[in-house]
Amino acid sequence: MKNEAAKRKKDIVRSVKAVAVGALSGTAAGFVLLLICVYAVTRMDAIPYGAVTPMSVSAVSAGAFVGGYVCGRISKRMGLALGAGCGAVMFLVFMGIGMASGGTVGGVTLLRLALMTTAGALGGIAGVNRRSKRR
Repeated sequence: MKNEAAKRKKDIVRSVKAVAVGALSGTAAGFVLLLICVYAVTRMDAIPYGAVTPMSVSAVSAGAFVGGYVCGRISKRMGLALGAGCGAVMFLVFMGIGMASGGTVGGVTLLRLALMTTAGALGGIAGVNRRSKRR
């Protein structure tokens, strides 16, 4: 009984650590991708203004995939749930940053939530199923 409680606590700590590290790395990757998109928009006159939103959604979704992948590699289990949690945490981070800089909540917000959660879940599955190198 005591060992089960200790194991369960260790599993919870490991899961929280995996989501936190995954969300941090995914947020960093999404931020870098957003900077690349901003650079592309400012340097190229051929990109229409209507393409800014799809580019930003794609960039943060790719970052969520990276975060979910890192989360899955750390946790080594429950890739779907923990990856989706990582994507949701990243959504909250990016939404908080957007709201702090004067953004509004609209229809794209729900799309961004769905895409980031799905991308995080897919990244978590990929991270869990990745085979480690044999030495």
